Amino acid sequence: MSAPLVSIAMPFYNAERTLGASIRSILLQSYSNWELLLCDDGSTDASRELARAFNDPRIVMWGDQRRLELGARLNECIEHARGEYIARMDADDIAYPRRLERQLRFLAERPEVDLTGGWAVLFAEAGAPVGKRADPAAHGEIARRPLYSFKLIHPTFMGKTSWFRRYRYRADAIRCEDHDLLFRACADSRFANLPEIVLGYRQGSIDLRKQLRSRWMWCRCARRYLDNSGRLRVNAVEVLKGCRDVLAVAARADVAWLRARCAALTEEELREWRQVWGSVS
Repeated sequence: MSAPLVSIAMPFYNAERTLGASIRSILLQSYSNWELLLCDDGSTDASRELARAFNDPRIVMWGDQRRLELGARLNECIEHARGEYIARMDADDIAYPRRLERQLRFLAERPEVDLTGGWAVLFAEAGAPVGKRADPAAHGEIARRPLYSFKLIHPTFMGKTSWFRRYRYRADAIRCEDHDLLFRACADSRFANLPEIVLGYRQGSIDLRKQLRSRWMWCRCARRYLDNSGRLRVNAVEVLKGCRDVLAVAARADVAWLRARCAALTEEELREWRQVWGSVS
């Protein structure tokens, strides 16, 4: 097989309920010169069998029955990648049909950009739309508060394979792999967002355990890069955010809080999302 232009990195773990729709959304892409790298992170359900059921030579699947977490598996995908570009994708999200085409064109027209993301529809069970994340386009706004957040959605990442191989992921940055990567790369890189919806991002409520673990792990990772004053600031901000998360879940207001943080979808965007969801579900 000739080398693809883009390699899609999609590690998965116990994703039998959502993996099929995610893979179908890649098979329906308007741009066809890709490979899909499915790395099994020690699943104990039927995810592996489901992945193998898709008969397409562009799909590559492997695993070793160990649970290594996302960062380590993404580094395996980076090593396996044959494409000039790498695109990220999670096993519970949905790529819009022209995602690859539009992000590739966006990067080709902007050679100064190292990594691009894009907008996303947030959705809950059965594809119910929650709202839209429309993050800023320019690097300065994306990286305005690098200690606390970057306005780039991880499963919308696309950049040169050489960039990913230069920075890689930290295997021990569990639940904050993207934040750690962007923080390390920020000073020498240019980020951008394609100002249109490229992904359906599954997030209908707050998973408190995962959210608190993510905040704790970023506090731990940030110690590598900061002095005592910086560490205290990061710890204080993440503790406050964690308290907010706990209160929202305890009051059963997490869904409403997520909706309040999102932009409203237009009627046209709602129609498009329903078409996208209907094509893969």
